[in-house]
Amino acid sequence: MDIIDSTRYRRAKGVSTRQAFLILALVFACSLLVLLLVYASFPDLEPDEVQHIKLPKDIDDAKNLGIVLSRYKDRFFYQVLGAVFIIYIFLQTFAIPGSIFLSILSGYLFPFPVALLLVCLCSAVGASFCYLLSYLVGRRIINKYFPDKADS
Repeated sequence: MDIIDSTRYRRAKGVSTRQAFLILALVFACSLLVLLLVYASFPDLEPDEVQHIKLPKDIDDAKNLGIVLSRYKDRFFYQVLGAVFIIYIFLQTFAIPGSIFLSILSGYLFPFPVALLLVCLCSAVGASFCYLLSYLVGRRIINKYFPDKADS
């Protein structure tokens, strides 16, 4: 009897499902805003290079993006490094496929120690943020829409 009461108490104490969705949407919108700021602060590109500045979906996209970014890396090292850092964390946080291409791209753009540190740090931070989001709001959403699977 005590276990059931404590489970009900924990469920009642947490945020509502609506609040969970709002928190998740707010975090996602803020993350998109940061991505937009990164894109807006990036140096001016040539007209033929603009088409290659996108999240890579296959190895050819990653190759073309690497060629464009390698031209700018020498003059705008910290902007390119920061852009890769933020985009990588965004992809890892929301479990969006494509971070493997950024790992390959990091190895192409930066010296090995920098690329290794960048990929390890971004993977750890992004995975931690993903876990934090799941812990804070995902539990409530899963308990609401999949209660049978959550109890088993």
